[in-house]
Amino acid sequence: MANRLPRECLEEIFHILEYEKSTLHSCLLVNRSWCISVIRFLWKRPFQLAKKPCSDIIEIYISFFSPIVKNYLLSEGVNIPLNDTTKIFDYPSFIRDFRFDDLYESTSAWLQEEYEKGRQIRHDLVMFDDLRIVKLIVNELVKLLFSKTRILESLSLNTQRLIGLIDRRFWSHHPGDIQYTPTSFEEFRSAYGFDDLLQIPNYPGANNCLVHLQKFEYGGDATDGKIMQVLSEVSQNLNTLEISFSSWQRRHADPQMMLSLLTAQHALHRVILRRGGSNCLPILIGGLSTQASSLNHLEFIGADFRISVSLTPLVICVNLQTLVFERCLGLNDDIVEPLAFATFKKLKKFVFRKSVGFRDLRTILAPPSVVPITGNHIQGNVNVIGPVLRGIPPISSALLTSTSTYSPPSSSSSSSSSSSSSTTSDHPLARMIQNTCGSLKDIRLGRKVWNVRRPLGLISRGVGDFPPSSILSTLSITCPYLVKLETHTSREIFPQLLILLNNCQLLQQLHISVGTELMDDEQFWKRVSRAFPPKLKNLMVVIEGTFWLMVIHWLLGNCKAPLEVLQFPRSSCIDDEYLCLITQYAEVIGTLKKLILARRTRVSNEGLRRALIVFESVSRGGEVVIEYDN
Repeated sequence: MANRLPRECLEEIFHILEYEKSTLHSCLLVNRSWCISVIRFLWKRPFQLAKKPCSDIIEIYISFFSPIVKNYLLSEGVNIPLNDTTKIFDYPSFIRDFRFDDLYESTSAWLQEEYEKGRQIRHDLVMFDDLRIVKLIVNELVKLLFSKTRILESLSLNTQRLIGLIDRRFWSHHPGDIQYTPTSFEEFRSAYGFDDLLQIPNYPGANNCLVHLQKFEYGGDATDGKIMQVLSEVSQNLNTLEISFSSWQRRHADPQMMLSLLTAQHALHRVILRRGGSNCLPILIGGLSTQASSLNHLEFIGADFRISVSLTPLVICVNLQTLVFERCLGLNDDIVEPLAFATFKKLKKFVFRKSVGFRDLRTILAPPSVVPITGNHIQGNVNVIGPVLRGIPPISSALLTSTSTYSPPSSSSSSSSSSSSSTTSDHPLARMIQNTCGSLKDIRLGRKVWNVRRPLGLISRGVGDFPPSSILSTLSITCPYLVKLETHTSREIFPQLLILLNNCQLLQQLHISVGTELMDDEQFWKRVSRAFPPKLKNLMVVIEGTFWLMVIHWLLGNCKAPLEVLQFPRSSCIDDEYLCLITQYAEVIGTLKKLILARRTRVSNEGLRRALIVFESVSRGGEVVIEYDN
């Protein structure tokens, strides 16, 4: 049967399995036809399938050096075997995903092994001789790969970590008779750094393969940043562009070089910006307008918006499907205000987590009642829960006992809800969510970070430990198709959270963090558990302070959702007693398969063994995000 499959069908199958190394290795042994087809996938991105760093891959690549290159390296003091054994396959020609850092680290590992085996002579009297040799070999390997491959799909020139490694070598092993001056350090950088990357487009065959480049990742200093300006003339069909800035780098690449690459693209779909500040963000964000018609994925990770950065250019990117702000600084109301006028009707995923902004004096000076409960059936009743939850009548029996059946809202009701919420959604992000017209399926508003000390305990509107009530109210009205939700909850926004859970009947994944004021509140845990949507599969709970054993009773004893995954990734206090109770409830629920605990717990091996009788797996590796079909 295997012999009858056409080669095209085999390649489609292997494409699906291209990250399954063991499966691909097994396919090598079926027959010659399978071997020829599968070898291309094993060597398409070899470093990703191997344990890093991998000196064996370097050994194979070096064997493809021409006699001229081998003699050149020999003249430079590098011993390269001169055997002419013919390889069955031309392995360098198969590479499609090239990562410079993988090549550099694996070459360093190869050289160290050569030293240990006595094949290379270590010149201890020559300072940094190993860095010189690694640089020579890497340069020749880059030339080899670019001359052999016809198509390069992905190129990563992120050298930030490597720059840090060689810089530490300078400061820790610098000979005492040489002055520690900026001049000598720059000379060191020039000798052992990565300026040669600028020559990549000039290597034989480079232009031919770079034309097909779909993904480019950059992270380096001011010198090798010029590569982006060079690539802008060759690689104009990028699908994904990732730019990483370093917080410790003294000099960054000229943002105009980055802009030239960004604006040269015909139809860029994904842009990811890591870190970066006011000297570059305004320029790059402004350049996004040139990709407005094609851009559907945008991420800001660790970016600094604190000085004069405007998000106005994002408003015209109407085809965005994913928008992420992760661990950003300075995202105050004025910065995010332009998003209130955006109409992201295709937006499916919105992340605004662990991002801290400036303190908003308008909020600090306002009275406590400034935070409204709006956009829902309890509008205007601020004290709906009261000082404490215990002893207070339920919010609404209709809300807490809503049926599990779900019917999409009619157009008339949607329009009336939209008009109602338009007058109450005062926060810019709430208005942005409202304008998505129900397209959102995944929203992550972040969990509380308790090891961050906030000055004076003041929390700015929209960027505190929990989202404004207007955001949750807007979600409950305009986003009934939510599949994933992550948020921190407090007594202040608990009513909106309950309404959101009751309205979003399609929710499958819920990640919540709970503050000290609610951690031992019986009524809170029971009410939120009863409000779990009927399709909820993945529940993560992060609790500030003490995780009482009774919380498990209140949470799981009232749960009717068909949970499959239960996570307590920060609760290191869990021991065998906790685990035994969780296991008993897992038997009652009947659908739980996976339990994920903190990296460090008090669970014994015997307790783990007993839990595995009920659970398919119990892991202690921290939190896990499971992708469900939307």
